[in-house]
Amino acid sequence: MSCPSLRQRYDEEKKKGALTFSTVSEIYQDVEGSVAAHKAELEQLMKNNGNPQQIEHLQGHIVEGEGLLAEIERLRFH
Repeated sequence: MSCPSLRQRYDEEKKKGALTFSTVSEIYQDVEGSVAAHKAELEQLMKNNGNPQQIEHLQGHIVEGEGLLAEIERLRFH
C-alpha cells in the first residue's frame, strides 16, 4: 500500500474509534515498508538522474509516510 492509502486507513480507523494496538502495529509496519521502498526507488532515480517530477512525487510520499510514523509513535494506549 502507498503512504496516502495507509494514511487514509489510519484516519478512518481513528475516526471510527477502532484504533487498537494490533491495527496500529500493522499500519506502522506497512508504512515503514512503504517508506523504505520509496527511499530505495528515490535513490535509484537520483542516481540515474531521473525525472524531477517523479523525484518530487516520491519525496512527498516519504515525508507523508514519515509524518504518519511519527504520529503513530506519539500514540498512547490506556
